[in-house]
Amino acid sequence: MSAPYPWQQGLWSSLLRLHAAGRLPHALLLAAAEGSGRHDLALALAARLLCQSPAGELACGRCRSCQWLAAGSHPDFLRVSPEVDGDKVSKVIKVDQAREVVQFASQSAQMQGWRVVVLSPAHALNTASANALLKTLEEPGRDTLFLLLTDQPMSLLPTIRSRCQLLPLGVPDTQLARQWLRSQPGLPETADDAVADTLLALTRGAPLAARDLLQAEWYQQRGALLADLLAVADDRAAPLTLSTQWGKRDAMAQITIWQSLLDDAVQLALVPDADCRHRDLAAELKQLAAAVSAEALLDTLAQAVEARRLLDTTVQPQAILDALWLHWGRKTRTRGSHAG
Repeated sequence: MSAPYPWQQGLWSSLLRLHAAGRLPHALLLAAAEGSGRHDLALALAARLLCQSPAGELACGRCRSCQWLAAGSHPDFLRVSPEVDGDKVSKVIKVDQAREVVQFASQSAQMQGWRVVVLSPAHALNTASANALLKTLEEPGRDTLFLLLTDQPMSLLPTIRSRCQLLPLGVPDTQLARQWLRSQPGLPETADDAVADTLLALTRGAPLAARDLLQAEWYQQRGALLADLLAVADDRAAPLTLSTQWGKRDAMAQITIWQSLLDDAVQLALVPDADCRHRDLAAELKQLAAAVSAEALLDTLAQAVEARRLLDTTVQPQAILDALWLHWGRKTRTRGSHAG
């Protein structure tokens, strides 16, 4: 089984000491940002408790229990998340799922060891499902552990929070996060700290989210779209021509780029010495902020937010993109007209 991440090592050691002393709380609320590794920490702890032959601090990964857990068929492990029906994901953990948890917790462990329940995200519990769990959370039975995972701990009912030991998992310091990120195989060998810092800044310091962002379409296309925004602002390109070119790509990814870049550009227009999240594009963003007024940037940012909303309607994506590019052209045009 995988080991906890470097920034989780202190907490991991503390949990194992509590376990060895027989003082491990019966319900832990792991509160951390998405992409910080809370799921992996919970699974590592579940594996360690269920393992028949622990290898020091970690599960062995070889015993029957570890093999069952890896296959998703361990009889003493239950993972509960909102139900998925085709491409639709429920927004809540339903009361029937909560009752399944209650029934699971009332049974004896089939492997004569621990029983572990992981609920993720815990804030998906609605009032009915949360209330169905209250008694079981308070008195779960011997050697039963509940792990509730969330990035919104204050969204849980107070009655749920009060029955759990809160473990807030902060993001690692920048140096540790950067070191871990640069060790990942997905990061280009030529990447410098600016790339790592950009990824971390865009994901609020969450290392796993930063690693995954590297492969996101919108992240990979940021530089090209910024160059085109500058081309329109400098009167070197026609907005509709660029809109047509960009129309061949995912509309949501494009609007995500618009919003993210404009957030930085607005900040730089207002405070030229401010840090920006897109560290690797800082020079180009400063150029944009110097060429376009803060008012125009803010106005276009509002237009991009509206464009994102319209993508959930029946309006054609190309029409939405055309309107956004034309708006940018009107707000930044300095010579002549490139509206067509």
